[in-house]
Amino acid sequence: MKIKLVSGLTKISLLSAIVFITAVASAQGQSLANKIRANIPFDFSVADKKLSSGKYSIGRARQDSDDTVLSISEVDGGLRAIPMSHAVQTLQAKDKATLVFHRYGDQYFLFQVWPAGETTGRQFSKSRSERDIQRNLQGNLSTGKINEHVAVETVTIVGGLQ
Repeated sequence: MKIKLVSGLTKISLLSAIVFITAVASAQGQSLANKIRANIPFDFSVADKKLSSGKYSIGRARQDSDDTVLSISEVDGGLRAIPMSHAVQTLQAKDKATLVFHRYGDQYFLFQVWPAGETTGRQFSKSRSERDIQRNLQGNLSTGKINEHVAVETVTIVGGLQ
């Protein structure tokens, strides 16, 4: 009897170790350790920082850290933003690296970054500027000053690995 109990505990321990290793490997795959490169054809904002259109590199601010703090920098070394982000999940993995923007008229705000082939992406909190625009739109909508169909649009840009 004692032998079966030890054997059962060993199986449970081994199974737990396999699950843990799989989870760690999966979490590592779902990261921005490999930078995404994208050509963004419009000026945009992230974390109240305005950035010009151009070629950008998006990845971890520090390679020895996690994906919470990202670096969004022009490929030529010019403008740079370092916003905080939080993880978001989807059931359907993106085929290619994807940047998702919110658009209000001619103003764009970086909203999400999705690595290729992953179900975990990164999302940025709405900046003060974006929240102000939303409040103004809602106020104008409630007073009837604008068409009820005017709202946030989603714009997606596909990127590649750097």
